[in-house]
Amino acid sequence: MRAKNQVRLSLYERGIAQSLEDRYGYTAADARELVVDYIAVVRKLAGYEQPAHYADLLHRARRMDQSPAKWLSHIQEVDKGEMIDTGIEAEDGSFYTNTFIGERRTSSLENECK
Repeated sequence: MRAKNQVRLSLYERGIAQSLEDRYGYTAADARELVVDYIAVVRKLAGYEQPAHYADLLHRARRMDQSPAKWLSHIQEVDKGEMIDTGIEAEDGSFYTNTFIGERRTSSLENECK
């Protein structure tokens, strides 16, 4: 038995495997194996969408021969970009400053009522 097959899947991860069976006709063993193969990706991303969504992604990744390592590498690159992002303060602040920080703007309706 391979070591990676000894991964204990959470209820959510088992839901992904079940969705692979229901949607794509995987056997229970093949569905579990696919989830285990991509377990690092699943645990990095999962928890926010329905299990069927991640089943779709895993099925597509297998069809496109997208390795878990390549997928994780892409996730890490995106994370790095988010860490570097300086936020709204670094953007052209004219709209933000004038609209939200500067003097309170009066609406045209307020001007008409004066």
